Amino acid sequence: MINVLQVSLLKDDIIPTRTFVSVLLVAGHTIFSVHLCGQDVSDSLGLARPEAYPEPPFFIHPLKRLSDQELREKREGTFVTGLPRWEYDPIRGFGIGAEGFLYVNKTRKDPFFAYTPYRYRIDMNVFIFQNTRYHLVGNFDAPFLGDAPYRMRANIEIIRDPDAQYWGIGRKHLFQALIAPARSSGEVPRTFQRVNAYEEALSEAFLGSDGRYYTDENYTRMLLESQLYNVGFERLLAGGRLRLFVGYEVDLTRFRSHAGRRFKVAGPDGEVVEAIQRRTRLDEEVADGTWTQLSLTGYEESRRWWVSSILAWAVMYDTRDLEPDPTHGVFLEYSHELQAPWLGGDFRQNKFMVQTVGFYTPLRWGRWGRLTLAGLAAFGYIWGSRINFIELYDISSQAEAGGILVLGGARSVRGFRESRFVAPAVAQVNLELRTHLYGFRLLRQDWIIGTVTFYDMGSIWDNLRQIKSSTQGWIGAPGAGLRLAWNQSTILRWDIARSREGTQTFFAFQHIF
Repeated sequence: MINVLQVSLLKDDIIPTRTFVSVLLVAGHTIFSVHLCGQDVSDSLGLARPEAYPEPPFFIHPLKRLSDQELREKREGTFVTGLPRWEYDPIRGFGIGAEGFLYVNKTRKDPFFAYTPYRYRIDMNVFIFQNTRYHLVGNFDAPFLGDAPYRMRANIEIIRDPDAQYWGIGRKHLFQALIAPARSSGEVPRTFQRVNAYEEALSEAFLGSDGRYYTDENYTRMLLESQLYNVGFERLLAGGRLRLFVGYEVDLTRFRSHAGRRFKVAGPDGEVVEAIQRRTRLDEEVADGTWTQLSLTGYEESRRWWVSSILAWAVMYDTRDLEPDPTHGVFLEYSHELQAPWLGGDFRQNKFMVQTVGFYTPLRWGRWGRLTLAGLAAFGYIWGSRINFIELYDISSQAEAGGILVLGGARSVRGFRESRFVAPAVAQVNLELRTHLYGFRLLRQDWIIGTVTFYDMGSIWDNLRQIKSSTQGWIGAPGAGLRLAWNQSTILRWDIARSREGTQTFFAFQHIF
């Protein structure tokens, strides 16, 4: 069922100025869109679009120029895209939230109109789940800041999650089955192939020798609270193909184990009982020497906040055309993050990442149709005498399109639970076959429907020496999904992926790379 409300406000100017507000309800989702046309009245008056675009004040390589079709479809002015939505997460229950983008494209007379998907973009994201998890994100991106060869990015991210995942750290977990801890000294540990059956077994309550109920429901979970603030600047060289980045980030984190806390869970006969959470995997690995062996820290029950003070720099080579949805080009990056006491933080570590991303479109048909081959290969490594363990979960927060959480989840190996495999050294490969099938115009918005077929894979190591001798231990997961490009710069994606441990599905904004 589709309900449409469109309001047109026409001012009594010499050249009409219009504001359109549209609300679209599709399959339980509400799409809200505002288009501020300003002086851009070519569509409403049927005027011809100019084909010539002014040149920028400095050299930009022709490879960075949008295609003629992309330029014909690119919107002028300022507009908002967004999607209030709700979803179900098997870890966190039902959730409701919204993500919205404010784009400033200026007009076709702008000297950078033909060379960037937008002049300014603000992204706001808020989501609240049934388990009380909340996630607030704000991003700002300004290519060609001040009409100069500079780019500025700034981000704020605030998270509180009582069900943050901790499946264990180290390469050994690649080869271990899903094992539920023994509930008594004489019990044989139970093993599982599917993650859903494993989590159901963990959630069962059982009577201890003291007559009280116990549970392992939160065996692979911890409470996470985080506040992240960063800002970065890029200098564009070689016509925009070479980018030099420097940035600074502050991340405040604190964690708590669920051990000893009481939870209401299903009892042996199906009744709801109050049970005590036993030791979690986090507690086990802190106690068994895993953290000491890997020089990890960052978790202490009595501590208020751990402070990560990060100086970051990167070198990037970029020949892609339209960043949100490229058709050709490559993106190469080396990034480095440094934490040291003289920066004011609690850690002493180095972290680097290299990644290669490529796009090639061998086939086009009709007005909309195209077939694009896309691939990403990334490797990250972290070392030091005092490593913040949560930094292992992210290959690099300076990575293009945001940090890459590993290994598993919506932007990594999508068939596995988020953060399923974590270690100091991580490799990840994503291969995608993307299509554009059909485009249309609805509510004065441009839409293109497409599909994606993909295969994700990756591996982890405790140190660089292990890589030489490891020919086994790569995990992979195939999948497929749908894409809806909204005014070119906003991509709505739905993915479903299957691995040896089960099937997962995701609905989110933007391609994973």
